[in-house]
Amino acid sequence: MPQVQSDEKEESGSTPQSHKKARLSDTDVQTSQHCGQLIELKINRFEIQQCQTSALLHLPEEILLLIFESLSIPDTITMATTCKMMAQFISRNLVFKVVLPLSSANQEKINGRNVLSIISAFDISVPLGHWNLDKYLKNIEGVGLEQLQKLMFSAFELSDHIYLDLIVPPLYHEILGHYLSKSKRLKELHIEIDNSKEMLQMMDIVAKTLPCLRKVVLHACYYPGDEDLDTQERVNSPELDFVASLNLNELLKKLFKSVSIRSLRIYGLGRSLRFNNIRYPLEIHSPSLHYLRIDQAKFFFFKDLNCPELREFNHCELYRKPKCLFHEQTFAGKINYATLLAELSPKLEKVNGFDVKHMRSCIVDPKSTQEWLSQLRNTCDCDFCPRRSLQ
Repeated sequence: MPQVQSDEKEESGSTPQSHKKARLSDTDVQTSQHCGQLIELKINRFEIQQCQTSALLHLPEEILLLIFESLSIPDTITMATTCKMMAQFISRNLVFKVVLPLSSANQEKINGRNVLSIISAFDISVPLGHWNLDKYLKNIEGVGLEQLQKLMFSAFELSDHIYLDLIVPPLYHEILGHYLSKSKRLKELHIEIDNSKEMLQMMDIVAKTLPCLRKVVLHACYYPGDEDLDTQERVNSPELDFVASLNLNELLKKLFKSVSIRSLRIYGLGRSLRFNNIRYPLEIHSPSLHYLRIDQAKFFFFKDLNCPELREFNHCELYRKPKCLFHEQTFAGKINYATLLAELSPKLEKVNGFDVKHMRSCIVDPKSTQEWLSQLRNTCDCDFCPRRSLQ
């Protein structure tokens, strides 16, 4: 009997310990399961991150650079803000903007990286004599031009020469030729133009070798050619002076051999023409142009304007409020705003701030010139208009 009791005590004493061990083992199992889930979750997150980054950032840099060639400058700046690795890659290979001339410290910082935008607005004109081709090219020898998208290349400091005749120096043509030979990805181009043979050749190069070009800004400058013509002969035949100072139509004809250009701005016509009381007979033909702006409107009129894809057209004068589209004398001959809106540019939406798109919605037949004339007459708000004075 005593043995039995002792056995029973041993059995009764062993039961709580075994239950405790059982409970501990259950807790360990739950803890290990929880840890396993956390580890699995971390692994999944890591795999997701790897999936998100490996498709782009784990590519060779040569491939990434090819991808970035198709991105605009704003898109590239946005990409630099997505993550640290992307920002480091862009900083290592690209420079967003460079303003010339470069100091020696900035030349070292660039160190061969590709530049997306260049602004060259210091004076390289002949009277100063501080610059030549070798010196200019040496200043930009460490700048990568292969991915250049925007070039603003001025030959003058306009604030210092605002009342002077601006003559493009021969050095300008040489430097511009260097840019055009190196930069085939240009999307935006701001340049000086004149009537020299070199500039006509540049327009051919621009049209044939820049397939990505979308925006062009032209600053018209005076060209001192054909000085052997007699002064009286110029007065009797003012069109000779157009040939001598600026044959803009020929330049534009060569430029619009390119069908990729969407935007054009022209300014400086007042400085380029010798006889300011004569208006230049402008001709523009483009199958792709969407936006057109011409400053100093009193110095030109449209002899012909044929841009079927044109969406917005502005002709500006600094000190004159634009007239209504019915009274504005911008065209010559049989062309007027009615024929422009009905036939030549049927997709126009804005002209000098006027909402042409809304006017079109009020017309029964948008291809009718007479209906457009009536609509433009009814929307006239000029102070000198007889209809307004009757009101």
